[in-house]
Amino acid sequence: MIISIEGQLIYRITLSCVIEAYGVGYEIFTPLTIKLPSIGEIVRLWIYAIYREDSQVLYGFNEIEERNFFKLVIEKVQGIGPKTAQAMLSKFPLDELNQFIAMKNASILASIPGVGKKTAEKIILELYNKVGSKNSDMKYNVENVEYSDAILGLTVLGYKRSEAEMMIVQAIKRMPNASADQLIKDALTVR
Repeated sequence: MIISIEGQLIYRITLSCVIEAYGVGYEIFTPLTIKLPSIGEIVRLWIYAIYREDSQVLYGFNEIEERNFFKLVIEKVQGIGPKTAQAMLSKFPLDELNQFIAMKNASILASIPGVGKKTAEKIILELYNKVGSKNSDMKYNVENVEYSDAILGLTVLGYKRSEAEMMIVQAIKRMPNASADQLIKDALTVR
């Protein structure tokens, strides 16, 4: 089983790259959030390999935690395949995905291509005890008054709820103890 590949980056496009290691070129599918060096430089990726009767498909990640999350999603959440799991990690960094699961925020997860509301709820149900509960001590969640008020403020200004939630999550990362007004100002300033 292939766990990691280190070699020279010889080609890259939006959702894949080719790494040459010991004279063999490996096509590796990657999320949009991956950080790759320039062509010709050495790179090491953590790999999740899917073996089928007629093919072998490799998915690559910068961090082993991303690989483990990818594996967890496709093995534990019925109806989620590698392309949807890749889309999840393409849309959001891993720490944000874990936060959304901890917040039990199905509306943000449903904004991922290939993930509807029912699938988002299934993700939360299956993964909360595995990743979400580790993040449950966060200073914000859907019951937090400042968080809720800030979301409401942005939706009144015309933002979609899922977009407002993402903006406020980012604002809280920058200002964890801020009031709702401060969160709104920060979210609008950084936007």
